[in-house]
This record gives sequence, C-alpha cells and structure tokens, in this order.
Amino acid sequence: MKNLITIRIYFEYGQKVNGLSFWKKIYSSDFTTELIKRAKVSNLHQVLHLNVNKGYLANQTIHWGTSEIKHFKHPHLIEITDSELKINKFIDEQKDLLQNTQILIVKNEIIIREV
Repeated sequence: MKNLITIRIYFEYGQKVNGLSFWKKIYSSDFTTELIKRAKVSNLHQVLHLNVNKGYLANQTIHWGTSEIKHFKHPHLIEITDSELKINKFIDEQKDLLQNTQILIVKNEIIIREV
C-alpha cells in the first residue's frame, strides 16, 4: 500500500467556478461537483464532501446549518486522500479552480492498513 496523505479543502457554499465561458457558467455544476469530477478524472484514491452543520471560516461569523437554504458563506469541506505526489500535481493543475479556497495538508494521521 502506498503512503497516503489527506488534504482538506475549505470553501464557502457560494464558491464560484472560475474561468468558465458564458454558456458553461449557465449549465455548469456547483463548485463541489466540479472539484469532485476533476479529482475523479485525475484518478485520485478517495474524495469526500463532508457535510458541515455549523462552523465558520477565517474572519467570519458562525454559520448554523439549521435552514434548508444555506447562507452563501456557510463553510464546506472536501477531503482528498492519495499520495503526496498525486495530490500536489492535482493542486498545481487546479490552481485556478482552487484560488479562493483554504487547503490544509494532514500528514500524520493514522491510516488503517490493509492486511
């Protein structure tokens, strides 16, 4: 089994997908879906969109997930797990998409070993 690391990408619910043409903006997916699709095309090991019920990003007030309609600044989180090399390559390739996000690399987690 290869050495895996995890990155967490934090962003606002209303995050936009940058660099799309007019027509693609009209018919494009939301930021989360677009990021997950690109990660799948890059053949990354595992990608999860974690539901955030409550929280805040840097320099924001707390946003509560009690409403069916989320505030556009409500925090969201995508977690990607793969080798450090593949993740760094993905981040580099997607730097335009990821420019308004906060990325945290988690290296020292205990990962369950396959037997």
